Amino acid sequence: MKKLLSLMAAALVLAFAAPLFAGDVPVIRASYTMTTHQQAFMVAMAEGENFKDLGVWLKPVVPKEKFDLYDNGKKVARLEVVVTKSGSEATTLFAQGHLDLTTNSFPAMLSGIDSGAKIKVIAPLQSDAIAMVARNDIDVKGWDGFEKYVKESKRPVTVGYHSPTSAPKIVFEAAMAQSNLRVTGDANATKEQADIVMMDLKGIPNVIPAMVAKQVEFAVIPAPTPEVVEAKGQGHIVLQLKELPPAGEWADFPCCCIAASDKAIAEEPEALRSFVKLMTVSSEWCLANKEEAAKATGDWLGVEPEVISKAVMGLSTTVTPTWMKNASLYPDILNELGQLTGSLKGKKLADVQDQVFDFRFTKSAR
Repeated sequence: MKKLLSLMAAALVLAFAAPLFAGDVPVIRASYTMTTHQQAFMVAMAEGENFKDLGVWLKPVVPKEKFDLYDNGKKVARLEVVVTKSGSEATTLFAQGHLDLTTNSFPAMLSGIDSGAKIKVIAPLQSDAIAMVARNDIDVKGWDGFEKYVKESKRPVTVGYHSPTSAPKIVFEAAMAQSNLRVTGDANATKEQADIVMMDLKGIPNVIPAMVAKQVEFAVIPAPTPEVVEAKGQGHIVLQLKELPPAGEWADFPCCCIAASDKAIAEEPEALRSFVKLMTVSSEWCLANKEEAAKATGDWLGVEPEVISKAVMGLSTTVTPTWMKNASLYPDILNELGQLTGSLKGKKLADVQDQVFDFRFTKSAR
C-alpha cells in the first residue's frame, strides 16, 4: 500500500510539473483571454500553416490547445495554450510558476509586477476597442447623456467591469475622477457618499447575464462584448472609452500587451523572439485583411464576423513614443486610485522601466 501511495504521489508531481521540452524544443505555456483584443494570437492559431509564406507560423498539434511554433522553417517551440478569464488570473498563474507567456492586459501586468510576480512586458499588442454599454431600458447615449443620467439619479449608478486590473475599469475610474464624479466599490453607498458604484462581475462571460438580470445599469468592457450586446438586442453602446473626457486624453490608449516570465526570457529567448515576430506579422495581416481576420476571429469566439468587424482598434508590437506616453499614465492612475501597494507604489513608469519592460524582442519607433 505504501509503495502504491508513493507511486501515486510521484505521478501527481510529474503531472503538475511543467514540461520543459517537447521532443527537441522547449515547451512554452501561453495564455490569452477570449476578447477581440487578442485577435493577433487567435488569428495566428486559426490560420495555422496558412501563415507559412509570412515566415513564421503555428502548426496545430491539438486543436486550440497545442501548437508547434515555426520560424523560417525551423521548429523553435511547442506552445501549450490556455484561456484565462482576465489579466489578473494570468498574473496569478505567473506568480505560481504555471505560465511562461501571455497576451493580456497591460495594467494587469503592472499590478502583478507590483505584487512581486517575476514577469516583464516584452511588447505592445493592442489599443482602443473598449466601450461602455447600457441596458435597453436606459435611454442614454454619449458622454453628456451619461453624465446627466448620473447627476439626476437619486442613488449611485451601478457600473460593472470584468476584472479589477482591467484597462476598462482603470480608464473609466480615472476619467470619472477628472470629471468630479465620485466612484466607490461599496455596494451600500448612498448618493451622499458616491455617484457611481463599481461592481466586479468576475469575468467577461458574466457581463451580459448581469445586465439582463438588471444587476448593473452599465458596464465597461472590451470588444467584442459591447458589439455582441447590441447585436443580440440586450443593450446598446453608450460610448467608446476613448470618447471620455477630457477630449483626446484616452485615444489610442494601450490595453493588451505581450508579457513573459523572467525565467522564460532568460532561458528561451529564441522562442519568445519568434512569438513576438508571429504577433507582428499576424497583426499586420489582420489590419490588411480585415474581413478574413473578422471571420477567423468570429469563428474562434463563436461570434458573427459582422459583429467582430465593428470594433475599431489598433494592432502593433512596435514601441512608439505615443504608446510609451499613454502607457506611462497607468502607474499614475493606479497610484492615484491606491491600487499599487508594492514595488511600484508611488513610482513613475520612467523610474521603473527596467523592472517593467524588456523590449529586446521587438522594435521601437522614435
